[in-house]
Amino acid sequence: MSSFRAKSVVFLGLGLISGSLALALRASGWQGSLRAWGPREASLLRGVKLSVIDGYTLDLEEAIDGAEVIVVGAPPMASGDLLAEILPKLTALESPSVITDMASIKGWVVERAGSEYPRFVPGHPIAGLEHSGVESAQATLFAGREVILTPLENTEREAVETVAAMWRAAGSRITTMSVDDHDAALAASSHSPHLLAYALTNALADDPLDPMRHGGGALRDMTRIAGSDPVMWRDVALTNGAAINAALSRVEAEIAELKGWVADRDSDALERYFGRCKEVRRRHDRILNPVLDDALAQEILAQEVASDPSEEQGGES
Repeated sequence: MSSFRAKSVVFLGLGLISGSLALALRASGWQGSLRAWGPREASLLRGVKLSVIDGYTLDLEEAIDGAEVIVVGAPPMASGDLLAEILPKLTALESPSVITDMASIKGWVVERAGSEYPRFVPGHPIAGLEHSGVESAQATLFAGREVILTPLENTEREAVETVAAMWRAAGSRITTMSVDDHDAALAASSHSPHLLAYALTNALADDPLDPMRHGGGALRDMTRIAGSDPVMWRDVALTNGAAINAALSRVEAEIAELKGWVADRDSDALERYFGRCKEVRRRHDRILNPVLDDALAQEILAQEVASDPSEEQGGES
């Protein structure tokens, strides 16, 4: 049975990530109510038909009234706008909700929210697919995956514990860090790889030899994430630009060095470089390429972790 004790969760926006969280909570044995709000009824209705959620409303104030936990599941800019609109409303409620978001940018979202609401816990699950929409939701999407929480100075401890318990019920492991550290780390680990995938895809798109037709596993793996949601990645680029450009500049420097060794036919330098990169990648296989069979996934989903989320600073190595 899940250690997540809230009796109701409301999703503001229902897509791949929020739908997967809903399915994971059900798979954990949690018995509460799952409802959603969104601007388009079609996706909400699909969520009910697929048994992802129990019900929905198109009225935002109705959605948040009485919800114990609210999860904002929207692209970064829309998340910031939603938070700016509803946090003042939550402050006025008799029983204020715990609220968290799932945007991959924290600084811009927190700044746009513009509130000292003490039960807001900024968050970011490090999981996803190149597909979008609630119909792609998977109960095991978060099994063994990291969720980063970035509580603010005024965030209540109980609110952090509630959000951490929710994500643990979904099978995730929790890391806490500052907003600034999150955005810098994710620019390097997620945002710049996505932009590099887009750049590689576009570089090949108009090549007269049509290299995409002759691609194998390398091209498949390197361009897979170029099939991701363009709106979300537009928002990421616009809201974390300085950190992304810093990360891309580091990659540009590496590419320049590689080009020099290739031009000079420097066999020793190339072999040393490739060897070091292989060692670094293999060292992180457990995180970047986890192999989870069904039994292990279910074990992780059912796992209860008793440690204090405010003290968890690092991930697996």
